[in-house]
Amino acid sequence: MKNIFLAFFSMMCLTALSQDKISPAIKQGTKFNYIVHTGGQDYSFSASLDSVSHEYIKMGWMIEGLGSGGWIMKKNSLEKATHGYWDQPIADSDVELPDDQNVLILSSAQWESMQKDKKVAFDDQNFLVKIPTDQQLQKLNGKVLDGILLEAENGFRIWILNNSSFPMVLKIEGNPHDINLDLQSID
Repeated sequence: MKNIFLAFFSMMCLTALSQDKISPAIKQGTKFNYIVHTGGQDYSFSASLDSVSHEYIKMGWMIEGLGSGGWIMKKNSLEKATHGYWDQPIADSDVELPDDQNVLILSSAQWESMQKDKKVAFDDQNFLVKIPTDQQLQKLNGKVLDGILLEAENGFRIWILNNSSFPMVLKIEGNPHDINLDLQSID
């Protein structure tokens, strides 16, 4: 009887560990819908991949009550950026980001560091890859997203989609810039 119970328990543990994670297809036209938490307020925010190539991404954005605009990241930003773009969005404008900044996506160098060294330099902080608790898993429609949790010493956490082509931000928590995000859906 003990052996049957042990075998059943082992099988249940393996089933829980092998829970399938979803990895949404990301391409030009994909839209990410978030809730932004800043200054004690919550806002609906969406970002879409309007134009995509290996040397250029134009990300459109729309914020409830503010309007819409765009961010442009060129080759150097996509390859080497280590800082986030935290400026107030400017409605009806496309802002070209400096080479050392990106928004809502890791640079190729950051992705490579995360994969190889299990750490990422971002905003002059070192983030380590952490194994999320069950409560920290990111979910959409009740299904676990294939994400990676990064955490800095000060508790600043960023969840990234495990996608080498589009390592998009899923969630930001504890941001010293007081701009935190929660992903609501991907269309």
